[in-house]
This record gives sequence, structure tokens and C-alpha cells, in this order.
Amino acid sequence: MSCQPDPSAHAWNDVAMPCAVVDIQTELHFWEKTYARQAFHRPGLAFRHYVPTLKFAYDIYLLSRRRPLQELLPALPTRYEAALARGTRLDWSLASVVIARVWERLNAPLEQDPPLFAPLVATGMDERTVIAEAMQRRAGNGFTR
Repeated sequence: MSCQPDPSAHAWNDVAMPCAVVDIQTELHFWEKTYARQAFHRPGLAFRHYVPTLKFAYDIYLLSRRRPLQELLPALPTRYEAALARGTRLDWSLASVVIARVWERLNAPLEQDPPLFAPLVATGMDERTVIAEAMQRRAGNGFTR
């Protein structure tokens, strides 16, 4: 399956868009929970200040066709400045560290970053039990079809 570029999408020089998907809400949730422990965190800088840079990093990653970050770095400061309004972007020295950390996360084996939610196995419940309990709760709440 080939991904064709969307004419209304952000201008990009590549001929076709890469076939990749990232659940940005889940990723932002991860960063919100962990940003204070990240090497890029600056005390006093609230999570909301990192969000535009994080989104930029994900966009660049998805549009880069998995090229190495080192290959893209020479052009990124200019792209970053053009993509984000002055009041929403971080200093490039900090932004580049955030972008590198996103790249590490996306290229890392799944077990390196902690899951956002505890797996069902950890609770001692299998999928059928979870579904059965949900159905019982639904029936007990007076829902009707």
C-alpha cells in the first residue's frame, strides 16, 4: 500500500508521505507524566511549553521516512523556526534535545519506555474476566437497549 501526499498537508519536499501512525494523544500523555524526569526538563517550565516542540518532533519523524536524525539536523532549526510561532517555540538548544528524545523513544524497543497503563496480566485478570465484569456493571447500571 502506498501513501499519497495530501495536497492540503504541510508542504514537504518528499514525493510521497510515509505510511506511519502515532497516537499523539497517548504520546503527549506519556510526556506529561514523565517530562519532569527527562534530561530536557527545565525547572519552572510547565509541560504546555514543551507540547508544540513535541508535536513538531513527531511530525518530522513521521515525514522523514525514518531517516536518521543526524541526517536531518542541519535543516531542522530553519524548519522549526518556520513551523512554530515565536512565543510557542523553545530555544533551539533545548528543542533539539526534546526532538532527539522523541526520536529515541520512537526508535527504541517497546520495552525500554514504561507503558502508560498497567497491563491486564499485572492485575491478575484475563480479557474475558474484564469483559464479563464490564457487562455486569453495565447490566447493574440499568442500561437497556
